[in-house]
Amino acid sequence: MEKHSSAAHMTVPKATTLFTLGCEYTRAEIHAHLGGSVVSCLPTRNGVIVAACLSKTFSPRAPEIVLCGRGVKTTPLSTLFARQQIAIPVFLKTASSRWQYRGLFFVVQSFSSGARFESFITGSRRTLASVSHVVVLKQLE
Repeated sequence: MEKHSSAAHMTVPKATTLFTLGCEYTRAEIHAHLGGSVVSCLPTRNGVIVAACLSKTFSPRAPEIVLCGRGVKTTPLSTLFARQQIAIPVFLKTASSRWQYRGLFFVVQSFSSGARFESFITGSRRTLASVSHVVVLKQLE
């Protein structure tokens, strides 16, 4: 388990002022403001994750609990996310091509094994083998 200090998440991307809480955006609109991939759930720019675009299908307790996938490209990105030290804008998928802005969130804990890791996955319809990290987020106030 990793814990993160509360002082580490003070830097917030300036572009987040362009999003309105509760409003929906397309991935193209999110990309236009923040950069990064229009496909990845964790778009990056210059080696930093700039947003989280999450689906309840893969992370039923999102945005507070994120179940990160496992794979050749996914696991390294999940590791980067688990170590993220800045607050990022979080979007939840509401429909095809529609992403609702839920606010700025920062990582407070992450797990890649153990009882806590397993407890977050239980009941999610995901298998332990399909999840590389469980990332616990908290909304920045």
